[in-house]
Amino acid sequence: ALANSIYGSGVYLGGGLASLSILLDENTGWRDTLEVIGLFGVLSVLVSGVLLPSDGDRDVKLETDVVLDLELDKKGNSRGMIGDTLQILSIPRVRYLFLASLFRFSSGLMIGVWKAPYFKEAFADDAATFALLNAFVVGLMGLSSGIVGGYIADWVGGWISEAKKQENNRSSSITLALQSIFDEKTIRLLIPIVGSLLAIPTWYLTTHTGGGDNAFQFAMFWLSLEYLVAECWFGPTIAVLQTSVGTSKTGTAQGIFVLTGAVGNVAPTILGWLYGNQVADLPSTTTSNEVLADLLGWGVCAGYLLSAIFFGVSVFVSGESDAIPAKK
Repeated sequence: ALANSIYGSGVYLGGGLASLSILLDENTGWRDTLEVIGLFGVLSVLVSGVLLPSDGDRDVKLETDVVLDLELDKKGNSRGMIGDTLQILSIPRVRYLFLASLFRFSSGLMIGVWKAPYFKEAFADDAATFALLNAFVVGLMGLSSGIVGGYIADWVGGWISEAKKQENNRSSSITLALQSIFDEKTIRLLIPIVGSLLAIPTWYLTTHTGGGDNAFQFAMFWLSLEYLVAECWFGPTIAVLQTSVGTSKTGTAQGIFVLTGAVGNVAPTILGWLYGNQVADLPSTTTSNEVLADLLGWGVCAGYLLSAIFFGVSVFVSGESDAIPAKK
């Protein structure tokens, strides 16, 4: 989980730097801003190509995985990309993990797309300050949440594994309850469940700070807390996903996981469509900023709630494929 969290931390560092493009756009214009961003993209590709090590060890593992797949084929299972995909989706726990991830991605993408327009409308005089503070929030809080979440997930997985091995366990009632519900795999999902639930009030308060001279400061405070509690989900989710599908299908499973993120891009599009329709028929007593605050508040929070529910369901359903008869 920690390794996956470190891998995912690049998203938050990149998001923090992207926030600074608001300042670049105000000083140089959108055309020069895009050219600078494109240059950074080319440089990152070149640096990755030079510095990343060869993949020799992975080749050896893949040969082993091919042998495992061939053995599975002899037992009647289908082979190839479609066959692997169907086998992955035949695992109930994995299906609910993908569904939870879809809603979690949807909430994150709605924030990523509509956060800056909301703050620009709500706090027009603080655009430059928002760009700097948002870089700090995304880069530091998001990064910290991801890495700490992965570390805690690995720790609780090891803890519950050792606790179940001990004889004459005299643990507290809470510990015994956790041991009866979770195993060393599924207890990692406690991190995204708790994180999504805590993100609901923090995000809602971000978009509903009310008026006053310190409204912007309060909004950034709640935004910081939201990133701190919400972005811990990536590493634990990937870890449980990988252990659920087996080593020979982790690449396909992670590809489907990324695909859920691509489908989640529909959410900010729908929000934009709703926002446009509501603003077109806006009464004189309501501002467009209030409409956007309500749509962002309820839309994002609904996604967080649904993701927490489906993460929870994945704990209780079977981690075995429906296509494989249950052992007697």
